[in-house]
Amino acid sequence: MRSALIRLLCLYLALGCLRQTFAAQETVLYVAAGGNDAWSGTLPEANAAGADGPLASVDQALTMLRRLRKEGKLPGAATVRIRGIHRLDRPLVLTPEDSGTAEAPVTITAYAGEKPVLSGGRVISGWRKHNGRLWTADVPEAKTGSWCFRQLFVNGRRACRARTPNKGYLHVESLVDDKPGAPWNEGVDRFRFKPGDIRAWNDLNNVEVVVFHSWNTSRVRIQSVDESNRTVVFTGPTVFRPLSWDPDQRYYVENCREALDSPGEWFLDRASGRLYYWPQAEDDMAKAEVVAPVLGELLRFEGDADAGRPVVYVHVADLSFQHSDWELPAAGYGDPQAAVTVPAAVTADGARHCAIQRCEIAHAGTYGLWFRHGCKDNQIIENQIHDLGAGGIRLGEPTMAATDEAESSRNLVSNNYIHDGGQVYAGAVGFWLAQSSRNTISHNEIHSFDYSGMSIGWNWSDAPTRTLHNRIEHNHVHHVVRGVLSDAGGIYTLGTQTGTVVRGNIFHDIFPYMGKPAMAWGIYFDQGSNGLLVEKNLVYNTLNGGIMNTGNPGNTVRNNIFAHSAWHAAWRYQFQKEPATVVERNLFYLAQGELFYRDGGQSDFQSRWNHNLYWRTDGEPLMFYSNRFAEWQAKGADRDGVVADPRFVDADRYDFRLQPDSPALQLGFEPIDLSHCGLIGRAEWVNLPKQAVFAPTVLPPAPAPPAPVTVDDGFEDLPPGSPPGRAVVLVEGRGDAISVSEVTAAGGKKSLKLQDAPGLQHRFNPHLYYQPHFRTGTAVLSFDVRLEAGAMLAHEWRDDGQPYRVGPSLEIAADGKLRAAGAAVGDVPIGTWVHFEITSRLGQDAPGTYSLSVAAPRRPVLKMDDLRCGSEDFQQIEWLGFVSLADAETAIYLDNIKLELRANNAGK
Repeated sequence: MRSALIRLLCLYLALGCLRQTFAAQETVLYVAAGGNDAWSGTLPEANAAGADGPLASVDQALTMLRRLRKEGKLPGAATVRIRGIHRLDRPLVLTPEDSGTAEAPVTITAYAGEKPVLSGGRVISGWRKHNGRLWTADVPEAKTGSWCFRQLFVNGRRACRARTPNKGYLHVESLVDDKPGAPWNEGVDRFRFKPGDIRAWNDLNNVEVVVFHSWNTSRVRIQSVDESNRTVVFTGPTVFRPLSWDPDQRYYVENCREALDSPGEWFLDRASGRLYYWPQAEDDMAKAEVVAPVLGELLRFEGDADAGRPVVYVHVADLSFQHSDWELPAAGYGDPQAAVTVPAAVTADGARHCAIQRCEIAHAGTYGLWFRHGCKDNQIIENQIHDLGAGGIRLGEPTMAATDEAESSRNLVSNNYIHDGGQVYAGAVGFWLAQSSRNTISHNEIHSFDYSGMSIGWNWSDAPTRTLHNRIEHNHVHHVVRGVLSDAGGIYTLGTQTGTVVRGNIFHDIFPYMGKPAMAWGIYFDQGSNGLLVEKNLVYNTLNGGIMNTGNPGNTVRNNIFAHSAWHAAWRYQFQKEPATVVERNLFYLAQGELFYRDGGQSDFQSRWNHNLYWRTDGEPLMFYSNRFAEWQAKGADRDGVVADPRFVDADRYDFRLQPDSPALQLGFEPIDLSHCGLIGRAEWVNLPKQAVFAPTVLPPAPAPPAPVTVDDGFEDLPPGSPPGRAVVLVEGRGDAISVSEVTAAGGKKSLKLQDAPGLQHRFNPHLYYQPHFRTGTAVLSFDVRLEAGAMLAHEWRDDGQPYRVGPSLEIAADGKLRAAGAAVGDVPIGTWVHFEITSRLGQDAPGTYSLSVAAPRRPVLKMDDLRCGSEDFQQIEWLGFVSLADAETAIYLDNIKLELRANNAGK
């Protein structure tokens, strides 16, 4: 910590010394509102005669500097000083011709003590009362199509484009495409809505639908609406398939004139060229400043790293960049993650030794700032970046640069305040870095985003990358995800990141949308994450835990505090491969929930867990999956760890300093000094985030175990062709199907048909399963089955472990041979209904056996007891499935599926 502060202080001192050195030979041009581009620009104010003074535009100042440089008339540093509000009609573009040198940089800054605004917006005036509570103003350019803005700001506040519902969401009723069982990443261009949610509104083709997936959103344009069939069709597909995860698939409708029904909303009628606004109580429309953006980009460093023509030594300081818009393609928008294709209001390519310092970027429709391609040795320091359509700062690119020169590297992103984003693209992140190495990301404060706070890395495997040797230190990331999206983290990592250090950060208040799936962690190692050192971080107030996926290889997680998680303290996930991750000298502190999520980590004894401390305060037993600590240690895990009170000063008030007698110190835990996390420097700067107000955090209750679900399916109440109502069905839609049939039945008139087909991608399709959630008692299953010629059936009970434990199981081959518990036990007739009964005791004292009864016409009943379960420690049923295994056109029929749960002493 101390060395980082010293480095940053030295940087500020060095910049100050450079300014003094350059002052003697400095060329200064002034730009002010009310200036004149015909003047010299060498005077800060107009002279008495009104014949000379400041310039009117920054563009003209840059043009003059280029001419002076070409003529050899720039003896030293050059500075452009700006005053007032400047409405840009095109982005400011800095090219290699605008470059300075190390000895004589070019600086674009403010008049001393001022904060000029470079705005990409235009003021809209001429407001008049319309009817009711609406006000209106004319925008003739909208009627011609030359200015159709998507954002509006009233007195510096973002207004809401008319939407329905005003708060919360609508919910998709069903899909109407012809691809049942299609994968989750295959989008759709239509769905069925619930009664009254969507109508054939006026100006329908400008109405947009925002669809929420787990970790991102789609924004699609409406092409048509069929109100009678309640079907909406879009001009292009969503990025992911709705209803893939959550049965309450969310969306809302935006930019609809009929939805303009509450204060703060606006609508631009393009056909009439008229803007409508419903003022909030504090808005005086006779005085209000209403601004709409004209530009999508405000500033660009336009170097060419590939051609060896960078922009070098240009410093931008003390300016406010405001009002940029966003665009929507004709086919709509959808990114796989992190709003990765969305541009930025300030963009740099080929920038070297440049700086953006003490600036503001606000009221943007996209990301705030992106140093993208071939940017090296730049400094992004002490900027406030807020009110963003997408995220805050991006560094690097999604694709790996072909050469070292084309890679962005060695940049400093420090002491920035990044907040309140995701206003348009909820899947955007506060800070994003990919395919970029040897950067320092330090002392930033990030809050109020709808997805992850930081995202580091951009490939989902352990393939080579350029995301290496980065330092993520002393940042304060909090109140992200915000109950809007899911599958997120305070910091989220991907891929190989050799040499990257995540140290001394605070991550807290990270809670997802509480639908399916509800997932958010403090530190999230996603796919391929390896090579990271994560140490001396504090993580608290999360839903799913302080850390996710310690089964990934080659990471070190040490000397961290993981506290106050709602559901789990950690997800270990499944062990991947060597070298095993080291998890040591960490403190896990619970007040509720479970220590570990019951995933593949249950069988991970390769990852090197040791010298960790565990404690819970609610009086419940501290369980390591299904084991007590001693049992877990006996299996080889954390043999030198302890279960003990860590003796925090006041954990309930988030004071996680250790008292002198803390047992953590005996484990070698080093106290963490987090007093300088987040912003540093001037008191007014450091205190700025304190203006943000957050409700006190109350952890969501730990989820109760799902109640047992019995089954009694005879299919008589379902129409032919429909799926079973109580089971989960998986088909590929390539000739396979599962549906109710009237062809044959064991009792009544209907049964369930599993239609198989040749050439399917997975042999285990089609299949269906029930989710009984039986944990104790005796499970009794009975069903009737009929196999047609060539059919093959597998039936199995499983728990929810990763890997799962198998209980009773049986298979019927195409020739009728029956196997149970892995051994041949007889045969059953083909083309005839056969009755099965399976009984197995569950719970901690379960013997790991089951009994089987098979009854076929004109044959003696086959009865077997004490058959061994597939896993000797099988205790509960979370998955009870029927699988068609043939690679042929054939069918299986099921009927009278009945699953009961009895007390262990019943039915004897």
